[in-house]
Amino acid sequence: MPQAATFTLNNASAVAKTFTLISPSAGYGGVADWMLKEGTIQGVFPKLTTSARMTGNQSRINQGKFRMPSSYTDTVTGLTRVGSAAEFNWSSTVPDDFPEALKADYAAFVKNAVAQAIINEQIKDGTPAT
Repeated sequence: MPQAATFTLNNASAVAKTFTLISPSAGYGGVADWMLKEGTIQGVFPKLTTSARMTGNQSRINQGKFRMPSSYTDTVTGLTRVGSAAEFNWSSTVPDDFPEALKADYAAFVKNAVAQAIINEQIKDGTPAT
């Protein structure tokens, strides 16, 4: 199993942002949590979670969620309030009989697909590719 650790991701301005490991997964069925600890309150920190579980049909499922809340300042109290949040969810299934020699390509294709401009635009704006 991969070792959970703090990592960095570039934002849209190519600035590296550190996602701090909050809690590693305890194994299959557990959830690993990371947060970008930027903002005035924890409720507005972008958060990434991942988990993996065994299925009944000889495969494993990886699921993840990236959630990025918005915030605003309450004009009456001056306090930061949590607004709406954008959320990206994914799920990846790898059958037990999938060839080991193809796993690296599978992972690279998935990673690069999400990085493609057309997919990135759909994620950013929540629009279909037409």
